[in-house]
Amino acid sequence: MSAIGTNIAALSVATYINQNNEASSRSISRLASGSRLAIPSDDAASVAVSGNLTARVARLGAASTVTQSVVSLAQTVDGFLSTIQSQLTRLGELAQEASNGSFGSADRANYQTEFSTLLSQINLIATSATFDGLSLFSAGTVTLAVNASGSTDSLVLSTVATATSLGLSAVSISTVTAATGAITLLTAAISCITSRRASVNADISKFNFYSTNIGYEQTNVISANSAISDVDIASESTKLSQSIILTKFGVSLLAQSNSNQKTVLGLLTPSASSSR
Repeated sequence: MSAIGTNIAALSVATYINQNNEASSRSISRLASGSRLAIPSDDAASVAVSGNLTARVARLGAASTVTQSVVSLAQTVDGFLSTIQSQLTRLGELAQEASNGSFGSADRANYQTEFSTLLSQINLIATSATFDGLSLFSAGTVTLAVNASGSTDSLVLSTVATATSLGLSAVSISTVTAATGAITLLTAAISCITSRRASVNADISKFNFYSTNIGYEQTNVISANSAISDVDIASESTKLSQSIILTKFGVSLLAQSNSNQKTVLGLLTPSASSSR
């Protein structure tokens, strides 16, 4: 039907042109930002899900940093314990040698001097060893979150390191009897230190395990978030090309529909011959 009052075809074409222009704008925004959620109102549910996943990734990153820091702390503790163990081993050698009754008092005094010096070094390490301001040989625990959900675990600190805590505060090798007794005490002290090292290294293994798990989870959560929020370049480029082509074609059709309307109007215009 030909009508003059309303150009239905032109209105319909104009509607589609507007829709295709809007689709083009959406595609351009997504491609420019790299995000499928550049216009949040397009997918409100995904915006919420992506926001939660992004926050979880951030927490996992912090948990990874903290866990690795505690591993470094524990490794530092073990390093000091290893030094103390070496010093105790040397003390044991000195005690064993000093138990030789053929030594004169001057020789025994020299052994005692080195022995006393090593005990002082052990005490110095135990009282001054720190990590980022934290005393490493004071009773207490270092507690931290080991995942994004807030679960915690702890590294237990111990005072086992000083000569007193190792039962060596009054030990001497100045006599054969004292040296013989020192061997027994030093054997027990070395056992105490090696047990403590075993515990610390078990904690290192535990927190390394946490760190590995955090890394796996972080990778998976990032991947899940990417699937929700990142734009598919190929797909979105195709949509953009399609909407641009449809817009151009719609403009052409709009011109054609307006031309058709003019043709109808021409039918109502008297010709020059009939007006005479």
